[in-house]
Amino acid sequence: MQLLLLFFILAGIANFSGGMLSVVSWFFVRRKYRKTRKGKGKASIIIPLKGKDIENIEYFLNQDYEEYEIIIVVDSKEEADEIKKKYGGARVEISRKMPDCSGKISALLTGIEKCHGDIYVFADADIKPHKKWLSYLVGGIEEKAIATSYRWYFGNKILSVWNAGVASILFYPSFNFAWGGSTAIKKKDFERLEIKNIWERAIVDDLTLTMQAKRNGFKINFVPQAICEAEEEKEIIKWMNKEMAWVRYYFPSLWKIALFLNIGMRAGVAAGIVLVFFYPLIGFMLFSPLIFDFFRGWQEYATFVKLMEYEKERFFPWYVHSLLRPIISFILSYNLISSIFIKEIEWGGKKYKIAWHKYHESA
Repeated sequence: MQLLLLFFILAGIANFSGGMLSVVSWFFVRRKYRKTRKGKGKASIIIPLKGKDIENIEYFLNQDYEEYEIIIVVDSKEEADEIKKKYGGARVEISRKMPDCSGKISALLTGIEKCHGDIYVFADADIKPHKKWLSYLVGGIEEKAIATSYRWYFGNKILSVWNAGVASILFYPSFNFAWGGSTAIKKKDFERLEIKNIWERAIVDDLTLTMQAKRNGFKINFVPQAICEAEEEKEIIKWMNKEMAWVRYYFPSLWKIALFLNIGMRAGVAAGIVLVFFYPLIGFMLFSPLIFDFFRGWQEYATFVKLMEYEKERFFPWYVHSLLRPIISFILSYNLISSIFIKEIEWGGKKYKIAWHKYHESA
């Protein structure tokens, strides 16, 4: 009994310390990311597109940036003709199918072959970038550093708060990644890192880019000012599980840390709710992450509202983030556990078996 009590005491201290650290560290995060700068240089925006989200092209055409081109890559001539008819200012190319990589990567590599910029900007067709998006994103590029931003959902409360929790990870350099929906890299760095060779035999673009960059001493600079609105996901729980599955297969160490911390804290919360009636201090420390989550939700809301280029009225009220954040922590735990059982993912209308990819085997 004494050993069990000692275990709960240590677990309680760990839970309380972890929750306190996450809250305190956020003040330094906000201060660090206040500064922004606008980029320059010939940029090539490459957008793989599959028969939908055509209306979003308008957002890319209206960027407040001096010198850039847009290359939209589609699967068929019919799609190309439709886009050219509606948006004459955009270049459209038909994807050159490659046998050992995903359709999205085939499209990206096709776009790279056709572009003329010194900076590659990879973007998803379902984002709606604001006018300063490209300027801020390119401004995040430094020597031996890639710039990235993230998406934001304004329509669904659960999805929005879940997304904010994931986006908050990008503030921490040790855990962040280049998100494929909005990433900028110098052409010379893309070639130096030999990303083309890696992508030719990969399923996922952003996580393989992240791995290769970090292995070679590159930083991933998160640019919250370049976060942009995205089309809402339909089956959100299934989509969340898929996102965690990609992390599990391409960043197993990060996935294991996330699984251990999330499951450990959630189990501690459950135990603390029971123990608080018998050992109030121990019980409080065990379920303290639940309390810290309320505060963390408010912190994430206040930070993103302050740093993003959208009117405050577009966001859900602060109390939505604060009240839902504890629930989101449990959902994230469920997503991490569910990802263990995912062996096949439907992506872009195709199904891919995700296994220990040969890129890992050769690394």
